[in-house]
Amino acid sequence: MVSVKKLTKGSKALRIFQDAIQGSCIDLTEPVVNNRHEWIDISKGFGIIFVVLAHSMLPVLNNIFLESSIFFITSFVIALFFIMAGMTYNGDKYRDNLKSYALSRGRQLLIPYFFIYIVMMLLFIPLTGSIDTYLTPWDLIFWLVYGAGPAGQPTYLWFLPVLYFGLMFFTIIEAVTKNQDPRLRWLFVVILPFLALWITSVFSPMLVPWRLNSVFFATAFCIIGYEMKRYRGLRRWTTGSKIRDGIILLVLTTITVVFSQYNGFVSHPDDWFGTNGWLYLLTATSGSIVFFMVSSLANPSFFSKSMQFLGVNSQIIYEIHPVFFYLVPILLSLFGFSAAYYDSSFALFWPLRFILAFGLSIPFTMLVDRNNGLSLLFTGKRKTEEHAL
Repeated sequence: MVSVKKLTKGSKALRIFQDAIQGSCIDLTEPVVNNRHEWIDISKGFGIIFVVLAHSMLPVLNNIFLESSIFFITSFVIALFFIMAGMTYNGDKYRDNLKSYALSRGRQLLIPYFFIYIVMMLLFIPLTGSIDTYLTPWDLIFWLVYGAGPAGQPTYLWFLPVLYFGLMFFTIIEAVTKNQDPRLRWLFVVILPFLALWITSVFSPMLVPWRLNSVFFATAFCIIGYEMKRYRGLRRWTTGSKIRDGIILLVLTTITVVFSQYNGFVSHPDDWFGTNGWLYLLTATSGSIVFFMVSSLANPSFFSKSMQFLGVNSQIIYEIHPVFFYLVPILLSLFGFSAAYYDSSFALFWPLRFILAFGLSIPFTMLVDRNNGLSLLFTGKRKTEEHAL
């Protein structure tokens, strides 16, 4: 994995990055009473790196290493964000005012979704006929109305509405069951994935409209995260013993690796949760806990502060990084490589795609952090408002 420091070492970007961490994100270094938990932001930072890494590797073309890596990453990385969304939900604050929470999260997740989608449609209109965009403007309009698709070529924006509606279902369940036996919520962790898999089978081979199946999975993961907090609060995921921590990490990592290889590729936008959706539930939970523990064990350093910066700005990085993939064939053409060579050797260039997408997303994130208009469009908030994803 390429660290942020290596990407920016010796350049002006590094100094800007350090200033951004110390200035615009001061709350990252302040104590827990300021409602920021460092290990949570670090977990998000690790998570968004793995998201960009997975997207850089896709599609896998007969490469065993990439295939195994994708199986492992997709077995938990998206669920990690769903789990953390439930974990950080403040029921006492929003339970009696779900409308306010729905509007706040709607601004954060749906404004960027529709803005970026509309920009994509506007850009595809002049490009149609001159280059292969694989989707026509009319395709984009249809799939926007349908809320899913096309099969095999989905846009990465699916995550934003799925997280939003998953959270909305979760908040309703949490409010209704607040005065009931807390174990009642665990029934939904079983019922919702069952409904998701059943709905998938009903619509197959068509995609489920507005990804209701993924929404149900997202809701289940939100409940898991919320129950984690209910049992242990938001304390760091350590036992106080390096030996015990090491054993737990080894066991959970082994479970995630082994069962992810058996379950295979997980792709929410393609309505595919692996060969067994219940194994996905297992690997997503175990893999997320591994990330929580690793993040909790991180010592204060420039690296950990950098990961916090990435975690706080994970939504912006998610929204913009695929754009930079298109620079790879352009860059290669400048060095005399043909488009045909790039297509036939696609698997060889994933490190370049990762470095460009991840590296260029960071300065773009800093630009958004400093501009009210861009901040509103990419986060639903102005730069003075706190990032919540």
